[in-house]
Amino acid sequence: MSMPKKKTAGAGRGAGRSPAGLARSPGGRRRLSLPSIPGHGGRLVLTTRMRLLIIAQGLIFYASLQDEETIEWLATLVPLSKAQAALAEGLLGLVLFLLWGLCMIAWMRVFTQDRSGQDRRDREGRT
Repeated sequence: MSMPKKKTAGAGRGAGRSPAGLARSPGGRRRLSLPSIPGHGGRLVLTTRMRLLIIAQGLIFYASLQDEETIEWLATLVPLSKAQAALAEGLLGLVLFLLWGLCMIAWMRVFTQDRSGQDRRDREGRT
């Protein structure tokens, strides 16, 4: 009868590999492998301006959901007729729509500046 072969360190498949879930960084240190992010992960950096735009759009969206309640609250402070309340609600909706549009224009400016900055970095790198 022959005994099963014992595997020695450094022999066989996977020799020298890190344990499951760990990967080696270029410096040779072990690090946890992260799940892959679809697209370009380096482009997912949020600037302060982007964060403020996200917060502003969230607040505008919430205010647009609460426009009827806001007008009812305003009617308790100032006596409004039904026609005045309807006009106030329409004006509030228009103001919120314009603010949303300004946020969208600001987003386009952020993306345009980012793209022009990337183009400038590309040109400087090529020359």
